Amino acid sequence: MKNIFARGGIEFLAVFLGIALSFYVEEWQDTNNQKNLLNKDCKNILLDVNEDLNTISNVIKRNKDDLKSCNAILSNLDASSSINVDSILSHLYSLGYPTFFGITKSYKLSYSTGRLNLYGDDDLISEISRLYDHYYERLKINSDLYDQVSLRFFDTYLNKNIGYARYGDYSNNDLEKFFSEKLFTNEVLTYRGRVGNYIRRLEETENQLKNVKDKLEKYLGYN
Repeated sequence: MKNIFARGGIEFLAVFLGIALSFYVEEWQDTNNQKNLLNKDCKNILLDVNEDLNTISNVIKRNKDDLKSCNAILSNLDASSSINVDSILSHLYSLGYPTFFGITKSYKLSYSTGRLNLYGDDDLISEISRLYDHYYERLKINSDLYDQVSLRFFDTYLNKNIGYARYGDYSNNDLEKFFSEKLFTNEVLTYRGRVGNYIRRLEETENQLKNVKDKLEKYLGYN
């Protein structure tokens, strides 16, 4: 009887260990598979980051060109000599208020699966989350504000008053009078302030993009 119980106990233990080992192997395979998928997610996020770095660099450059044009207009208005109408018009028409909206598809996909939070490196997760959930969100708000200020400056103010100046529909005296008004100076100052503020937000985001790029490359073993 004791042998029967002993044999039964051994068989039970063997079955238990077999089931436990099966669960362990299955869990190990699932974890390993999820980590492989996470690596693919990180590679896709890195592709987006590299593309966004190229885009944001161009947007910063174009906004700095806008800032130079604003400064040139204000210098012209402050000059002791008469206003150079053609120069002001040229600088006004060069303004373009380019904005930046980052690519978030790969990040959102990885986040929605839970892989990034469950299997990613804590420091990497923190920096990626800061980029997309803080810097990109704040920059989106600033981009919307920039668009609103720019549209008001160009559409509501300039186009309403001198919209056809490039076609010669206004005399130089009329344009010089318009540019001499305090309101015009204030409008340019307001627009320049928004450009300068937007550049600062862009540069902060660019620095975080570079930080995330560096951490992703280290995580993936690229450097």
